[in-house]
Amino acid sequence: MKKTTNRIFFWQSISNSQLLTALFILMLAGLLFSRALLSICMLAWAVVLIIFLYKNKLSLGKHTMLHWSILPLGLFLLGAWQQPFQTNTYDFLLTLLTYPIAFFSVRTLFNITEKQKILQIWITVAMISSIYPIIWFATHFHEAIVKYGSGQSMPVLMDQDHIRYSIFLCSAFTFILFQYPFSNKYRLYFIPLFFLLIVFLSVRTAWVILGISLLFIPLIKSIPHRQWITAILVILAGCSYFIFPTVQKKIAYTLYDWQQFIPSKFNSNYSDAARRNLNYIAIQAIQHQSYNVGWADVATTMQLYGEKYFPKQKLQFSWPFNQWLFWMLGSGWIGTLMWSIWLVYPIVWGWQHKQYGVFYWSIAIAISCLVETNLNFQYGVFLHAWPLAIMTFTSQDNNR
Repeated sequence: MKKTTNRIFFWQSISNSQLLTALFILMLAGLLFSRALLSICMLAWAVVLIIFLYKNKLSLGKHTMLHWSILPLGLFLLGAWQQPFQTNTYDFLLTLLTYPIAFFSVRTLFNITEKQKILQIWITVAMISSIYPIIWFATHFHEAIVKYGSGQSMPVLMDQDHIRYSIFLCSAFTFILFQYPFSNKYRLYFIPLFFLLIVFLSVRTAWVILGISLLFIPLIKSIPHRQWITAILVILAGCSYFIFPTVQKKIAYTLYDWQQFIPSKFNSNYSDAARRNLNYIAIQAIQHQSYNVGWADVATTMQLYGEKYFPKQKLQFSWPFNQWLFWMLGSGWIGTLMWSIWLVYPIVWGWQHKQYGVFYWSIAIAISCLVETNLNFQYGVFLHAWPLAIMTFTSQDNNR
């Protein structure tokens, strides 16, 4: 009887493992191909967590980062009380729910599935997804050059969101660097491969994240031949200017765009002038005491001051290109301060626990928030929360 019971439990564990792994793969498919599918998968994870909690298979635990993942739901209230009965107010709440869902889901997933397998799936999906922009570039070479020359980028998955897609590739690169998805032999192949791929896509946010990684690699003892790897990556970065026309065009357009900057005239779809002017609009609104307006009124406030300072320019965006300005407009000084402490905490936690993947990824995302409002959009929050959760619970074993 005892053997029969053990067998039943064994097959139930196998079934749970396969089910959650399949859901994880489906979620990554949603990330690449369908926002609706991604949202449905988040709901599915929430249902799984409730079921596992009911069956006593999920322990809430006392892990500090689990508590950290719940805090955004409280921070949300700082910009919700202003207009609590507007449905637009709660759009942001649905996005912030990604944090607790990600952390508790990864904790549950890792209890019944090999952590190395999950890392390998993420990296494999990222690598396969890069085939699309590479093939498009090869078959539309001249069109691609024109696009980069006018400040655009080549088509990518994730609804053509090339910035967030490049961050997705950077997350896979981070797993290869700071975790153990493959043997050291294969890591030495994957590191330069992903590095060149991200450089080739020529998204400057991703370049900054790669630049930060070059500062960390020499410090991480788990990376084999780390000094040589750093030197090789620096050489590859320098040579890429002469190898990839995408890099040449991106740098040339950036210099041209900054030299030609005129505040009253800018292409709000492509140019850096859009970032500068929209941040200027947000700063003007704050200086005129038009802040702490609530999440529902951030867009309205931006449009109002946009019409005032740039009456002849039709704005394509309704938010500032800076995460701190977004929080200031929505929740005021207190909300911005509390959110900043929340954002920085994983950096401190990662350093204290010698979990350098968490430390590095938290710094990279925080820096990206200076030029992109990554953390109030579905893709941006997803790419902050899930890699952080995976590295948080994977690194625990590496330190034992």
